[in-house]
Amino acid sequence: MKLSQKLIKEKTDPFFNQWTILKEVIENSHRLRDSKGQNAMSNGIILYKNLLQQCDNQVTPLNGQERLMFIEQRPSNYAAFRQLDELFAEMKKLIASKRVQLKRLEE
Repeated sequence: MKLSQKLIKEKTDPFFNQWTILKEVIENSHRLRDSKGQNAMSNGIILYKNLLQQCDNQVTPLNGQERLMFIEQRPSNYAAFRQLDELFAEMKKLIASKRVQLKRLEE
């Protein structure tokens, strides 16, 4: 399957929709200082890795691997949550940019 087919909205949007739900759970758990967000954070890490696979690891944020290692080492840390949220935001922008580039090449 070509990269352009893997980056279509229908293939990538579910990852971002799921992250929106997980993000709310994690934010609430940090605000309430309970441990319910730990499972959601683990699911968020898996979701991010699946998104990278969907994109064939050809679309990755700057220092993405190092940042992911930081997140995996400290999943209960608020800074790790913020970093994961930033990775998702950057991926969304990078995917949109790549879509535009690929569309221009196809024309």
